[in-house]
Amino acid sequence: MEHPSGPEQPLPDQPRPTHVRPPGLEFAMGVALFGVVIMVFFLVQTGVFIRGVLRHSPDLMKDGFSFSLLNDPRLNERMADLMFNGDLIAQVAIWSGAICTLLIVLTVRWWKRGLTAQFLGLRMPHWKQALLWLGVFVLLGLAIELLAHFVPAFRTNFMEQVIASTSNIAWLILGVGIIAPVFEEFLLRGLLFGSMRHMFEEHTTVALTAGVFALMHMQYDAAVMLLILPMGVVLGYARSRSGSILVPI
Repeated sequence: MEHPSGPEQPLPDQPRPTHVRPPGLEFAMGVALFGVVIMVFFLVQTGVFIRGVLRHSPDLMKDGFSFSLLNDPRLNERMADLMFNGDLIAQVAIWSGAICTLLIVLTVRWWKRGLTAQFLGLRMPHWKQALLWLGVFVLLGLAIELLAHFVPAFRTNFMEQVIASTSNIAWLILGVGIIAPVFEEFLLRGLLFGSMRHMFEEHTTVALTAGVFALMHMQYDAAVMLLILPMGVVLGYARSRSGSILVPI
């Protein structure tokens, strides 16, 4: 791009499209694809979670699965009991994250063709940009830790419950610590960011993607979400100014 706040331009080594669709149409296609990915994401999450709950519930498993089972109070009770189970959360994160990341890459490749890498930010960042944003992330992390230490409202025991209930920490790290963040970045700072840049300038795009990023973490208290929002802003500018999705990842 010529300037971070200006419209997206193909990189010098990127082929220019022979047929340019109107920006509004490109934006609409991107938002529609975003909606499809979200739908698939929740369907996979729900299916994997229910399957895991049944595997942890021999009394329900013996009857086999049927849609009428979804109305069984016993299933709802077991789902509530296992909501923070580390093993189940790891499985859900691995399957939903991997499937939907692949879905994003394949559908964007079909849509953008030779501009896929630019659209998703699939490029190596300049080492100066990488170091700059690494420093920003470290400072932001320290600030959040200090706030959480001195202000109880900013603390959360969500991950403590998850870690305490897992029997395989490696799978939990893979699912929650690697695959889930990669998917989030491909979804928000890749697909959604690229789609919005067809219509909006840099700052509006960063603000909107940060808002969606905060809404995707509704499992946390309102105070914690106040920390998640500026984190989303920093991640958005890291993607925009570096031109690489690898930086926020």
